[in-house]
Amino acid sequence: MRFYIVDDNIAVIKVLENIIRTRELGQTIGTSTDPEQAVREIIHLQPEIVLVDLLMSGIDGVTLVTEVKKQAPEIAFVMISKVSDKKMVQSAYEAGVEFFIQKPISVIEVEKVITGLQEKLKMKKIVSSIRDLFPSDAEDKPAGHAARVDENRINVFLGMLGMLGEKGARDIQTIAQCMIRTGRGFDRPILEDAAQELGDSVKNIEQRARRAIKKGLTNTANAALDDYAGNVVDVYAGYVFDFKSIKDEMNAIEGKGSPAGGRVSLSRFMDGLIAYYNNVK
Repeated sequence: MRFYIVDDNIAVIKVLENIIRTRELGQTIGTSTDPEQAVREIIHLQPEIVLVDLLMSGIDGVTLVTEVKKQAPEIAFVMISKVSDKKMVQSAYEAGVEFFIQKPISVIEVEKVITGLQEKLKMKKIVSSIRDLFPSDAEDKPAGHAARVDENRINVFLGMLGMLGEKGARDIQTIAQCMIRTGRGFDRPILEDAAQELGDSVKNIEQRARRAIKKGLTNTANAALDDYAGNVVDVYAGYVFDFKSIKDEMNAIEGKGSPAGGRVSLSRFMDGLIAYYNNVK
């Protein structure tokens, strides 16, 4: 991917350029120590990812992001900062920043954040391309196409939580499609519909789905422990797991608390999955 770096400290720019090059994360197509000049160059060059310092002379990073987003909303931003003020961080997220990288810069953190953001951008493109395959008017869609769109959107979500390889993934997909078709929340009749569609018992479907969800919770907890919570926890897992469950699973992995780890709820997971599906439509 193509990067642009903005920081009023040239040494920071050189460090970030070196990380992007040596870790083979992409190509740096422009840099600037002047944020006002950077706004013009970013809009002209159209990089996919911009790394920008929060506090700079002239205009600050939040203002820069806001100005660029007005003309190029598709560009993704990562903020570089040693600021921990919650209001400033919140302002940055509201302006359109995807992730933060803390100063002093860590090679491992930069690589993890950028890799995660690249994966997120790829997932957005996949969802967008799936939508573009079909007419916007539901009446114009050939039979079976809507179901395939539903399945692909759901696969994006399950894939980010590392659940697609689990046996219960198919059960979760089927339950979700039943919920989407009927417009109902998760309940016993939905499970019965899915069981009939799969030719299996409700008990077997529940067991496989719960095992798959537990795997997703474990993967989420591992991601959080590895200091890479942004993409997995904030963007995806937040829909389907509560904080306590994630924390309990993290404690279990570290040998603290109950070895059973976090609890999973099939109802919470399915309703959250449909909330995600509705938000990316």
